[in-house]
Amino acid sequence: MTISDHRPLSRRSLLQAMTALAGAAALPTLGARRALATMPDLPANFGKGRSIAIVGAGVAGLTAGWKLANAGFKVTIYEGDSRYGGRSLTPRPVRAAYRDWWFNKYNPERLFPNMYVSTYHEDERSPDPAPQICQFDDPLWNPNSGRSPVELFLNAGPGRIPSDHVALIRLCQQTGVALEPYIFQSNYNLLQSPTFANGAPVAYNKVNYSARGQVAEMLAKAIAEDTQLSAEFRKQMLNLLQQMGDLNAQNQLKDSTRMGYSHLPGGWRDAPIANPAVPLQQTLDSGFAGGGNPETSPGSFLYNADNIDWQNSLMQPIGGMDRVWQRLLVQPVPTGSLQLRSGDPRGRGLQARDGGGKGVRRFVGDLVLLNHRIAGIHETSKANIRIDFVVTDPVGGKSTTGSETFDFCFSSMAPNLLAKTPTSLSPEFNAWLAKVDQTPAIKVGWQGRTRFWERENNIYGGISWTKDIIGQIWYPSEDFNASTGVLTGAYNRGPGAVTFGNYKQKERIAAALHGGSLLHADFAAKVYADKGLTIAWHYMPFQVGGWASDTANTQPDVYRAITDLPRGRLYLAGDAWSYLPGWQEGAITSVYEAIGALAKVHG
Repeated sequence: MTISDHRPLSRRSLLQAMTALAGAAALPTLGARRALATMPDLPANFGKGRSIAIVGAGVAGLTAGWKLANAGFKVTIYEGDSRYGGRSLTPRPVRAAYRDWWFNKYNPERLFPNMYVSTYHEDERSPDPAPQICQFDDPLWNPNSGRSPVELFLNAGPGRIPSDHVALIRLCQQTGVALEPYIFQSNYNLLQSPTFANGAPVAYNKVNYSARGQVAEMLAKAIAEDTQLSAEFRKQMLNLLQQMGDLNAQNQLKDSTRMGYSHLPGGWRDAPIANPAVPLQQTLDSGFAGGGNPETSPGSFLYNADNIDWQNSLMQPIGGMDRVWQRLLVQPVPTGSLQLRSGDPRGRGLQARDGGGKGVRRFVGDLVLLNHRIAGIHETSKANIRIDFVVTDPVGGKSTTGSETFDFCFSSMAPNLLAKTPTSLSPEFNAWLAKVDQTPAIKVGWQGRTRFWERENNIYGGISWTKDIIGQIWYPSEDFNASTGVLTGAYNRGPGAVTFGNYKQKERIAAALHGGSLLHADFAAKVYADKGLTIAWHYMPFQVGGWASDTANTQPDVYRAITDLPRGRLYLAGDAWSYLPGWQEGAITSVYEAIGALAKVHG
């Protein structure tokens, strides 16, 4: 069926078609946009003589620790895990020579060596909690050559920074995190569905510009025939549609090159051959238009890039997303901000460093106690709050208990975990915390034997989309034309992530290889299949999911209840307490809100 086979559009159909052309039908709001959130100005000596405990050494906790230490507080950051970063996890090669190269480049003093992560594991809830080890490596790199290897890493957590995430961008500027472009969409990215062309992948530009041109042609025909419209309005609309759909003077989609070429233009008489338009009905039947909330479902393959949080320009830290919190760890803080207890595990390392000839220096990382699981948060009086913890020896596994008293506490624990922790919070408030819906999320990482996606598909960055359980493949936005690179070989959330997460590691790898083959023929032979990494965030230690499920919009009563803050001397922060769940911007802006509230109540 061709465009000309359709009957003239009614006014109602015309409006519906214009809505579809704009992509609005496929793009729900992901959350209310907010005014610029900044770190509040604090009174002079605001924290002098005061102490604060911070729960969690992710982006929220480290940001809070840095800001409050510099405001004069004595700060202790408790982290239950053996690593920093929370849900910002970036596995890197385990090879010792590569690790040495990395530290020489990014951290020559080797401060806080646990910032380099090669091994991680899911917890006992997972069907496969065995450690996963990052075996990525540049096979062409000789450590003695004097040149750098291809930098290889998997952003297993957050992977991009929208340009309106101004608090995070400002934080990167303050801490020295260099940023570069992140490419969300390339016109050569692939779309795949079992209901399109017998499952064959197709380039995004072929489908997108075909649909845009065909809908524009339909609208142009309807407008040209509508005598109730003024001549001037018809002229303006037809011009708009011609530009939008690349229509000719007769308002027809013919000879457009927007869909790309089946034969690229060359020299002399090597003329290009333009791709034909994809029939509109084929596009409609494909499911590529999709729908639903793209934070909890695949969304719209055609219109995801129009989402406010995914519009150009996006950014990424040079060297991996963990550079955000790694740079926080090495920010200087006043020497008086560190509070050591008797037998403190940090003492020996600090003593050795202080005797190294550079004097007594303290950094945000010195404020952190790893392997300290919070067992309780209790206000003991109107002036104090007690933190109960369990310390696990990372070598022998032996556990001991302890407690310390502070003036205040900031917690960045997930609401659902906080609800299960003994605290002074009321039963009613805990009930609200427990109601917060969490979105399960999974990722897979592959190292390519070559950058085949560039050579074979002209894909330089961006995301390919599939109806398969892997959901997406992300292509690196850096190191174009290098010998190798890392693909995010799956990214799914919601029910698909639950199914995938319930697979054992070998089953996850097999499923991801199959999904990759739907987009790239012989995929398993083009990647190092034995080096694949997988992660199910809802099974990671001290985590309950990828992020809170847009609580402010999907559970407004719950969100209003859990943001009725502060709760005595306990302040709650983290992306779950923001309109940007799952984003580092939400973590940072919630910290600024908590600090502002602390200053208002106790300034």
